[in-house]
Amino acid sequence: MMTDIEVQYRELLEEYSDTVTRLCLIHTGNKADAEDCYQNVFFKLFKALKKGDIPNPKAWLLRVTVNECRSLLRYHLRRKTLSLDELITASVDPTDRDLWAVVMDLPPRYRDVIYLFYYEQLSIDGICEATGSNPNTVKSQLKRGREKLKGMLEE
Repeated sequence: MMTDIEVQYRELLEEYSDTVTRLCLIHTGNKADAEDCYQNVFFKLFKALKKGDIPNPKAWLLRVTVNECRSLLRYHLRRKTLSLDELITASVDPTDRDLWAVVMDLPPRYRDVIYLFYYEQLSIDGICEATGSNPNTVKSQLKRGREKLKGMLEE
């Protein structure tokens, strides 16, 4: 028989697994690294659930995912092993592939906020909570990301 923690863990795993997977793939650009981050995120989730309730699980998971990906990128030299075509196929509707390819060419700080705002439909406050940034930083990154995206699309 499963405990309450195990039941809650399974529910959160089922609900947010795809979101965490996509964010890991986007942030790392590499399937193997994304899998490592994914595993670490859900391990940390289980440990956190054992300590007590998490008030906003989605925001908590997004923040831990971003931090885990940043940590991995900071400490490991890596080679890209997943082509952009595989990444697009894994996470994006086929009708959005051209736009997705342009979004993936953005610098990481803009790509992250654009992804969280448009694809995960988080508010500015939600992005702040997920990334640990302040609202003005998120707003300026969104603005600059949109400007870069517009310029890239016009080319």
